Amino acid sequence: MKRRYFLLSGLAAVCGLAGWRYARSTDEAAIVKVLHKRLGYLRLDDAGVRHFARDLAAVHTISSFRLRITDAVGALYTRPSLTANNRFDNVIRHGEDRVVTQYLLSSDFFKNGADETRTVFYVHYYDPMIACGNPFARPVIIPTNT
Repeated sequence: MKRRYFLLSGLAAVCGLAGWRYARSTDEAAIVKVLHKRLGYLRLDDAGVRHFARDLAAVHTISSFRLRITDAVGALYTRPSLTANNRFDNVIRHGEDRVVTQYLLSSDFFKNGADETRTVFYVHYYDPMIACGNPFARPVIIPTNT
């Protein structure tokens, strides 16, 4: 076997493996990976995280292509990353920040005073256009003059 055929067959195998992993990837699995990676210091309710992932994927606010690529790279993504300040890392962090922010606003994290010792439960998908959906809102207590 010539070296050229060996290299080409190796390249074809790597491309086939990458295509297979991409075909098996889902948006929901990528969202779950992002949340567990970025919120590793919190105790997250797994059922709530999966439910949020389904809700976020259904809204289509984040590119499905990017999410599936994130899920396809698997362990390379979830491994602790080095803090590089380049364009690629900034794009990844921006997408992660969007997912994490949406999850924290959709959960009971802020309603419980941002207590990191409590388990974070998913409440409902946060939509700023719904009245009284603000997790930072507190009831106003008007003192009565009696």
